[in-house]
Amino acid sequence: MENASCPIRLQTKTEVYMRPGYLGDLESFIDSSKFEYLEPNSLQEACSILARYKEKAKVIAGGTELIPLIQQGKARPDCLINLKSVPNLQFVEAYSDFGEEGIKIGSGATLFDLGRSAIINEKAAVLAEAINQREFRLNRSRWAYYMATIGGCLFSPERAADIAPALMVLNAKAVRQGIQGWETMSMQDLFTADSKGGVYEILGEIRIPKQQESEVGLAYEKGPAIGDGSSIGVAVFLRLDLKHVDVEEIRIVVGGIGNAPIESREGPAIMTGNPIDDHLIIDAADMAAEEVCGASDSETMERTRELIEEAIRHAIDRSIGDFALGY
Repeated sequence: MENASCPIRLQTKTEVYMRPGYLGDLESFIDSSKFEYLEPNSLQEACSILARYKEKAKVIAGGTELIPLIQQGKARPDCLINLKSVPNLQFVEAYSDFGEEGIKIGSGATLFDLGRSAIINEKAAVLAEAINQREFRLNRSRWAYYMATIGGCLFSPERAADIAPALMVLNAKAVRQGIQGWETMSMQDLFTADSKGGVYEILGEIRIPKQQESEVGLAYEKGPAIGDGSSIGVAVFLRLDLKHVDVEEIRIVVGGIGNAPIESREGPAIMTGNPIDDHLIIDAADMAAEEVCGASDSETMERTRELIEEAIRHAIDRSIGDFALGY
């Protein structure tokens, strides 16, 4: 492959992952088939490579999802694009741009670092909760725990169950790099665009806007697994009025029952503007669970609905926190 026009290092597969402290010898994961291994120096270069190889290329950062699939013979890419050589993807920091404040997270930031980040635990604790309860289903070894990145996890099969719901209730935005430039979108739009295919863009960072801390409750509740799938994950954002009586705003996002998280509209609708109490929480959880699961008479789906309802109720209770004692 010609490589003179762009500063990309090309290696044979026998050289890949031979570095100390990385993932070991790639020869132990795949057979003798050939593929190209590329380390672009920018996201724009990575997007150009992705557009060239299309579905035959795979992108890795931590590699905790893809490497086990290669080991099992379930993935055989023609080209492996490693983002570890792209600078400035591992940050977690506050930002203030054009009057907007918040936290920005590079797509290469590891879950290990995010779960222990002071700014995440202080300003976006619901995300830290989701990260620290996450399961590494394909590979539970120590390197997977330390190397999994937030960007990689958002595009893994389990993305809908934990981290994505937490980001959605925080109104986070995804910033993607394409060949033509940058694009900012909601997390829901990110998943919709990804599912359509043919979009050769790569996640660069995630932006979480500043929350009005004094009036906001946030909680993440992990439920049991549904069959052989991921565990249920529920994230809740709750804002009460100044007297801590009426619900001004509530967002409920459920993950773990599809390819993308589902935000309930009907549950929050019956709570908004009303005094919060046990009956209101029960009714809202019931309605949200039914909305998320859809109509079905099957025993399995009914059990799923019950589990989701319980997880939603617990998440709302926890989001109320100390500021609503005595409701």
